[in-house]
Amino acid sequence: MSADLDNLVTSVIQRIAVGPDRGRDISAAEAEQIMQAILDQQVDPVQLAVILIALRMKRESKDEMLGLFNAMQKQVDIVEVELDQLVCLADPFDGYQRCLPMTPFLPATLAACGLPAVLAGVESVGPKFGVTAQQVYHCAGIEYGDSSHIAKQHLQAHGWAYVDQQYYAPKLFALQDIRARIIKRSAVTTLERLLHPIRATGQTHAVLGYVHKAYPEIYAAVAQQAGFDSAILSKGVEGGLAPATNKPLRQYHVDFSLGNSDLAVRKTELTAGVANDTAAYMVSAGELASPERTLELGLEVLDGTPNAARNSLVLAAAHILWVYQSLASFEQAVEKVQHCLDNGLALLRFNALRESPQKS
Repeated sequence: MSADLDNLVTSVIQRIAVGPDRGRDISAAEAEQIMQAILDQQVDPVQLAVILIALRMKRESKDEMLGLFNAMQKQVDIVEVELDQLVCLADPFDGYQRCLPMTPFLPATLAACGLPAVLAGVESVGPKFGVTAQQVYHCAGIEYGDSSHIAKQHLQAHGWAYVDQQYYAPKLFALQDIRARIIKRSAVTTLERLLHPIRATGQTHAVLGYVHKAYPEIYAAVAQQAGFDSAILSKGVEGGLAPATNKPLRQYHVDFSLGNSDLAVRKTELTAGVANDTAAYMVSAGELASPERTLELGLEVLDGTPNAARNSLVLAAAHILWVYQSLASFEQAVEKVQHCLDNGLALLRFNALRESPQKS
């Protein structure tokens, strides 16, 4: 570590790791420099852990989040695909434990409805180490390749794709071990979901879930900095993309073409309009979700089987289509998704990547 970097790390820790409600914010430029040094493995692991946890405990400012994200984004090579619209889906990278998530089947379902979508993730990461889309795709024999160019080919051919962090952000992926030892969530866990390597030549939209009420504003600011044209933020199950079927849908839509992201947020709350029995896809007490069970249930849903898991997938897809296909009503979006499940088109799109030969 250089003397300048050592001085910066010391100064940052002295300011943020103080006492309760006494930590001071650092600038966006300092946050970016620290994150770049972390990615380059120039920061001592103990100091790295102190910095990330102290930032979380004092609560990261918007400027700090933007600075951290800027360093993370600089390592990613962006690939463009010729599409009028593309939805970048951002599910929690640490997965699900309490339910069998239908979000691994969401990009194929959106593609079946005429909206290209790409999902990013990893096989497993802390703190939850839950079921992830990558695990489900592995069980299904889905080929996702080792580069964003393969995802581009899948998008052009089949309307959906998956990209894995180990290939598009290897420096960030290399932090998995230290993140596991830190145990608690850090800003990295929050920000990595918006780090997508694919963009449309037309408009590219970010869609993600949140848990805490302070995050929509932060996510909107980061999504705008990341270059997305708009973002949908919804209060989802386990912080994921799928809104709960037994609660009113709470959705924020941010259109960055309207100006400042703080002012251009449209909040919508409405009753979902789908059956709200969640028991069929929640795991029993003392059990953990598994990718095998998730795949089995998801294939049933894609094959048209009516159950609570289907309702979860329908709601997750419909609240996206409602915005980006300018449908007359939310109910119309629900009907469109149900039709694509009943006619087998969603299953066909999902199976296309199981049969698609990998290209270099």
